[in-house]
Amino acid sequence: MKKQQVHKFLAKTHKWIGLVLGLQVLAWTVGGVVMSWIPIDTVRGAHNVEEQSSIALMELNSFLPIAEIAKRVEGPITRATYMTLLERPVVRIIQAAEVVTLVDAQSGHVLPPVDERLARRVAEADFKPDVSITSAVLVDQHTIDYRGPLPVWQVQFADKDTTSIYVSPVEGRVLARRSATWRLYDFFWMLHIMDYDERENFNNPLIMTFALSAALFTLSGLGLVFFRFYRRDFNWLLGRRKRL
Repeated sequence: MKKQQVHKFLAKTHKWIGLVLGLQVLAWTVGGVVMSWIPIDTVRGAHNVEEQSSIALMELNSFLPIAEIAKRVEGPITRATYMTLLERPVVRIIQAAEVVTLVDAQSGHVLPPVDERLARRVAEADFKPDVSITSAVLVDQHTIDYRGPLPVWQVQFADKDTTSIYVSPVEGRVLARRSATWRLYDFFWMLHIMDYDERENFNNPLIMTFALSAALFTLSGLGLVFFRFYRRDFNWLLGRRKRL
């Protein structure tokens, strides 16, 4: 293939690949800027999390032993952990198939599922800013905000960042924290990894194809640069060598 034909082929290839890649490269760049400017702790809402009290070791003497609590639960136990639920000592029991049950650590009574009132209290205890709750809804379908275990209590606050806290109806613990900042970050993360559904798969075929195309685009561009150079462009270097 003649030099002129190679030049023409590279120019045409570069042009069409650039047309396809242009918007995605822009999305990658803008997404990188946004994600690098926003601290990840702010995205996760860590700055708004209220510190919770933990169980003191001396208190364990007043709790029922795990062996006694196991008698109150049907079926074998895989794991058991002491924890607090709104400063109430409980035992988190995990059984087969990751089934979770909460038991009062002092009375041994199995706790009922978390209702709306308790979900609101858990969310309020977790959220540091002093703002009111606008709604609490039991969600049974995944949304853009939340893609974790279902069902889940969605507790929304009236703050400027439109924060939503997701509380497990089984364990009474916070599963996720979402805000306008998180949603902005998540949108650009979606564009960055090109997973427009789950927004989690960084190795999906679409981004792999575009990444390969970007590499070809760069290579064809370097080829075009080669054809843009002439011998006279290097006269300054050749002249310097002659002087040396």
